[in-house]
Amino acid sequence: MIKIIAFDFVGVLVNEKDVELSDIEVRLERMFGPNINDSDYLIKANSLIEDASDIINIAELLINKIYKTRDKHLFERIKRRYKNIKIIVATNHLSFVKKFIIDNFDATYLDDIIISAEINKIKPNAGFYEYILNRYNITPRELLFIDDNIDNIKSANSLKINTIKVEKSTNLFFEITKVIDNCTFVNWNV
Repeated sequence: MIKIIAFDFVGVLVNEKDVELSDIEVRLERMFGPNINDSDYLIKANSLIEDASDIINIAELLINKIYKTRDKHLFERIKRRYKNIKIIVATNHLSFVKKFIIDNFDATYLDDIIISAEINKIKPNAGFYEYILNRYNITPRELLFIDDNIDNIKSANSLKINTIKVEKSTNLFFEITKVIDNCTFVNWNV
């Protein structure tokens, strides 16, 4: 039985907008991914921008500029159907993305946000998934992990975690209900 649904962020909950970015914005955005912590990002970004507070402000503005939500009411729809399932966002990103998530998804239906830069663990390393399992004291079969990156899916599968591999056309709500309603455990052999 699924107890927790863990969503990746970019490519799953949001897509990147087709917007024009300055050279500095492009370089800062490329550094968003797997940072072991925010300090590492700030050190790398400091080679482009001297003042750390400017880096944080630009990063937050950039997050709002480039991301658009795929389905703003997804969490609400899931919680209405499955009242006892916890919903978390589990992403490789900077902690600065937390405000975007809270502002753009109804936080009432969100149980937790796990960000690589805050836990010092990144996907696809097994420690990232084990952190979720340990935090909630659940077995791999009780977790449904949703991601668009095949390496992250394979890593979760190696721990026997249920997964959904997201494509651009994936209907998240439909795929989630299919797995939960049919108790179909998917993608273990990707």
